Amino acid sequence: MTNKIINAKVFRFNPDKDAEPRYQTYQVPFEEGLSAMDVLDYIYQNLDSSLAYYDHAGCSLGICGKCTARINGKVGLLCQTPVSDGELLLEPMNKNKVLKDLVPAKAKKAADDEPEAEEGGEQVAQDINSVDLIVRREIEALIASPLIEAYSQEFGKEASEAVAQKVIQKLALEAGKMLKMFAGGDTMEHLQRALPLFSQGGALEFDIVEASEKKAAVNVTRCKYAEMYKENGLEQFGYLLGCGRDFALMEGFNPKIKFTRTQTIMEGADYCDFRFEIED
Repeated sequence: MTNKIINAKVFRFNPDKDAEPRYQTYQVPFEEGLSAMDVLDYIYQNLDSSLAYYDHAGCSLGICGKCTARINGKVGLLCQTPVSDGELLLEPMNKNKVLKDLVPAKAKKAADDEPEAEEGGEQVAQDINSVDLIVRREIEALIASPLIEAYSQEFGKEASEAVAQKVIQKLALEAGKMLKMFAGGDTMEHLQRALPLFSQGGALEFDIVEASEKKAAVNVTRCKYAEMYKENGLEQFGYLLGCGRDFALMEGFNPKIKFTRTQTIMEGADYCDFRFEIED
């Protein structure tokens, strides 16, 4: 048995009972190979059963992303992040939005959002394409962000984000080709008919400013992608994982359609200005 100890300082807050958040420190015996999740398991099983977190009832393989948290101030998956003896700080992604302790609160659905398919009171997803795109983006972000941050620590921020951007743009290029197939063509008319797809699940709200044979102009007035990244404490990855797809998407759809954009909600603007023009 090791004599080494982990001093785990854990964020505690129950919005239904507590006026303010607090931190509670627990002493956990250290052993080689422990993960942050193992530390929480020990606390729950031996010291404090009132602690709330996503435990191994999830995947425990770094796939579902439910246990994303801030570990010593850095974004990571509790189930995959190794710990050492000494000080350990465990916090939720967003301290202002928790159901309890390390369990994040989900955003409430707007009244005009599309209803979810249900069976026996539970959402049913037949396959990945039956899941709203914004939900898929959230899952991707919760998994990709800790990886990008870890690679940045190891290989440098600029190089790591450049590799991530290359992968994301390649995926977006393929998505643009699929969009062309789904729309039945790649003309400006086909693009305009496909625009409602981008608002699936209430992800985007936009006004069509111009629509003609050669041009289309759209102002996005609400972006739930930006809201989702912020709610998960991942604003710094929002443009890379979200907005960074758009130019490659249009290239895959039709490289002759010139796409321009000067501002985004993700970057703090009041609206995103999407402009499309077909080049002869």
